Amino acid sequence: MRFGIAVAVAAVAQLFVYVRLAGWVETGAILAVSYIALAALGAGWFAGRRPALAGALSVVLGVALYGAVTFFGPAAIGMGAVDLVLGELRLVVAYWPYALLGAAAGATGGWLHRRVTGRRR
Repeated sequence: MRFGIAVAVAAVAQLFVYVRLAGWVETGAILAVSYIALAALGAGWFAGRRPALAGALSVVLGVALYGAVTFFGPAAIGMGAVDLVLGELRLVVAYWPYALLGAAAGATGGWLHRRVTGRRR
């Protein structure tokens, strides 16, 4: 239960960045990636078990939510169902480096939680 909630909350937090990412350049892009990593770190902190998986899944779910907002909104007028599904899959595959960053940040969040609280999950 904690795992799913942690992943979902971090994904929704990342949705804002994904929606606004197109307008962010130079320093703003660094801040956006930092925000994504911080949200994944939070997912790893609160996940309980498998913090690296929680961080990576938070990024993947965030991108999937972004795709749903993009492809099922006004931008999808005239697209067929196959185009929508393939567009969503292409978007998720394109963000795999961020998923790796999310896994590293989630593992760091889990390590910090164990270090701060002094207990194993």
